[in-house]
Amino acid sequence: MTRRIGDKMWTEFVAWCRARGLRPLPAHPWTLAAYARWCEPRYRYRTIVKRLRSIARAHVLHSRSPRDRHPTVTRTLRRIEARARAKNQGAALFRADDFTKDHAPPATAPADAKTRRVLRSVPPLVRRRPAPRMRSQKL
Repeated sequence: MTRRIGDKMWTEFVAWCRARGLRPLPAHPWTLAAYARWCEPRYRYRTIVKRLRSIARAHVLHSRSPRDRHPTVTRTLRRIEARARAKNQGAALFRADDFTKDHAPPATAPADAKTRRVLRSVPPLVRRRPAPRMRSQKL
């Protein structure tokens, strides 16, 4: 990672912190974990790791301990990595040839086909039985 790219990642982190009223230096481990979660839908896992390393580098340059090795941050990164792996392992819902121009849509169902029964969205009212009459007790 070149210094210019690392500086850009650091300045983006500083801007993110200032927009939320957080301190970028020294950054609290919770802040780094929240930033990683914020980056998750925007960047790939490897890019998120690079961003956190550039933040840790800035901390070391300013004589602070690197915060990227804190258990909160490492746990968050593991969860992000697991979600990224699970996203890539999903099976395709459709075949590739389902959407080609050569593929014609299926014809309508024949007229003699059975009609499908559909459940009602509102159940019919249930008839209530009349309340049992109380027999008067004779003394």
